[in-house]
Amino acid sequence: MARRQVQAEAETEEEINMTPMLDIVFIMLIFFIVTSSFIRETGIDPLRPDAETAVEQARGNILIGIAPNGDIWMNQEQIELGQVRPMVEDMLSQNPESSVVVVSDETARTGRVIEVMDEVRRAGVMDIAIATEGQGGQL
Repeated sequence: MARRQVQAEAETEEEINMTPMLDIVFIMLIFFIVTSSFIRETGIDPLRPDAETAVEQARGNILIGIAPNGDIWMNQEQIELGQVRPMVEDMLSQNPESSVVVVSDETARTGRVIEVMDEVRRAGVMDIAIATEGQGGQL
């Protein structure tokens, strides 16, 4: 009789049911993917001008970089001025509430910055900011 009891206990081993834990992990993964915002880098790291009155902007989904020599960068690739408007329109169609941040080097020509801003406005974005170095750090 003792032999049967030992065999019965061995056959009815406790197992941990992993299904609920996996369900929770997948739900959390989906939550983080949906709620995260993906920032596309410009492709350059210019020396931004200092500004004492800089105000931190909460969102800036479309970043446009302007190098010291006037080259324009978006999504880590160099583009021409004529490509700014279609690229901004495409990004705007993906996220209609996007704003644009122009990350210009402090030695870049002001005329080039204005040309880029005009192209952005032609694409339909009126909320344009210029990235600076403020008292509290990078803005």
